[in-house]
Amino acid sequence: MPIVHGLERKYKGRIDFLYLHVGEPRTSKAREQLGYAATPQIVLLDASGRKVREWIGVVAESTLTTGLEGLLKR
Repeated sequence: MPIVHGLERKYKGRIDFLYLHVGEPRTSKAREQLGYAATPQIVLLDASGRKVREWIGVVAESTLTTGLEGLLKR
């Protein structure tokens, strides 16, 4: 996901990014908690760990940027 990696660099130090892989056994607990089952799937959490937004499938960079900026304003 090149777009997400670029956004990760842009928001470094302000937003943490975590990558979960559907087939990876060690991330199964996090996948269950988030309801993560598709690839790609992006889940945006606030500082308390509550789900704020979720996108499934390919998402435009502008859409993700809007979501991230909204999160920073909370």
